[in-house]
Amino acid sequence: MTTDTKETKPKERPAGNKQESTTPIHVVRRKAIAASIWKRQAPSGYPYYDFSLSRSWKSLSTNKTGYSKNFFAEHSPELLEVIQETSAWIEARKAEDQAAAPGALAA
Repeated sequence: MTTDTKETKPKERPAGNKQESTTPIHVVRRKAIAASIWKRQAPSGYPYYDFSLSRSWKSLSTNKTGYSKNFFAEHSPELLEVIQETSAWIEARKAEDQAAAPGALAA
């Protein structure tokens, strides 16, 4: 089993744009399946994490490569692993964020 995770730095956006970044803050990958984790902020100012799933592919006839948001039944094991690891990563980051928040109780 191949486990690849990647920490990335978000690209900065111009000041007037409400989107935080164009780059995920973390990527979890199993074979062709990947989850990109994003840190967002609600209009109320509340920060939160979400993720998107994708599948990389390569055409055998043209060697063209790309990404899809569609999956086949045979991708189920990798999808389950990616979703579980991604959810665990988000929960751990939320706990770190809460511990670092002003007024957080010291352990």
